[in-house]
Amino acid sequence: MAVNSTYSTLLKSISPVLSNTTFSQIAHNQGISTVVKKAKKYSQYNSDATLATYNDFFEHLYHSMLKNYRNEYVYKNLIVNKILLGRHSLNTATCFNEFRIGKSVADLVLLNGTSVVYEIKTEYDSPERLLSQVNEYRKTFLNVVIVTHHSVVRKYESFLRENNLDKVGLIYLTSKRTLAEAIGPVEDISALDISYMFKCLRKKEYTKIIKEYFGFLPDVPNTRIFRECLALAKKIDPVDFHLMMFEKLKKRTIREKDQISSPLFPHYLKHIGVCSDFKKEEIERISSFINRKI
Repeated sequence: MAVNSTYSTLLKSISPVLSNTTFSQIAHNQGISTVVKKAKKYSQYNSDATLATYNDFFEHLYHSMLKNYRNEYVYKNLIVNKILLGRHSLNTATCFNEFRIGKSVADLVLLNGTSVVYEIKTEYDSPERLLSQVNEYRKTFLNVVIVTHHSVVRKYESFLRENNLDKVGLIYLTSKRTLAEAIGPVEDISALDISYMFKCLRKKEYTKIIKEYFGFLPDVPNTRIFRECLALAKKIDPVDFHLMMFEKLKKRTIREKDQISSPLFPHYLKHIGVCSDFKKEEIERISSFINRKI
């Protein structure tokens, strides 16, 4: 089907249905009516396609987005399918979606044998804030990788060169709709900052680090525990602290690893499954819904 402005507008309006929010609602038997309306609208426009179930709808929508409206979700799902599940495993790797680092929010963070931040810049984005984002990510994790489209990859190669970011990686979505590496990332410890790393941790995580490293916790009221623990953390070598932070973050794993990794779990939902800690019964509700007839 030829792509026209009407279809592009349709994809833009329908595409948010492929999101963590939507499937979290479905997992709790909520928000169904919105999905039903969007599926009917999409099916009417794509009357030449056989869209009998909601699974057919989501599958067709995802492929349409991959071809014609490559938003952030498409890139995230490709990273999860091709890199996290393709090269690694949920038994050895941990993935975070929309992970706050300083004033920035990293699109994806992947922890396997090392730590990697993926910052997505689609064809619709600009590199306006990218330098400040990259500089904050480098203060927290060892590898930073920019992810973009093949049509604009030269622009980001120039960006890295002009800003002397020779250790930042660059991968891109090819015309064959897979991911390719333009520049490999290089581990970089030079910018690690205790304050940034510390603020990525939950209270039970940073207090455990302090207790394990120093043998005690500050005897102060709860209102002062963060400040006192941070002051102690700043006495630790940044590389050592990164390793301790890394070990604590890797323990934030999802429950249903086997179900999410299974080929039976839809490929277009892998990112949502990996980044949403669904319970078994919630996955069953999602499966039950997508197999319904439209």
